Amino acid sequence: MGTLHPALLWLIIGVMLFLLEMALPGFILFFFAVGSLLTALVAWLFPIDLAWQLALFIVASLVSLFSLRNLIQRRFLDTETVNDDKDEPQAKPGDKGVVCAAITPPAEGRIKYSGSFWRATADENIEEGEIISVVHQNGLIIHVEKV
Repeated sequence: MGTLHPALLWLIIGVMLFLLEMALPGFILFFFAVGSLLTALVAWLFPIDLAWQLALFIVASLVSLFSLRNLIQRRFLDTETVNDDKDEPQAKPGDKGVVCAAITPPAEGRIKYSGSFWRATADENIEEGEIISVVHQNGLIIHVEKV
């Protein structure tokens, strides 16, 4: 029984790295698997020494890592850092609520709206227990007015 061809060894390493990427979080091993598969292809096409194979593996892995990581993460993992309001609950203007802690401008108070407690601001003093109407929402703070 002879030794395995270097291209086959790089192919095995690449497949193992792909499998490990599926099991481990981080999305890094994928790029080393790409480097390994590229090295396998070159080792299969050209008879190069082990030192050149290792150099090609390192260069190919790092180039793919630094050039493609952000692109692939945005595409597949949806890691947008834009301030989207998708997960943030939205208050509808005109909806009613009750003041739980008095609102004294410019300080915030608290209201109960839609079954939850919210920080709230207003243009006028509103006492605890009064009914309010939602004017608009700014992040997690609701601006209200007396009804």
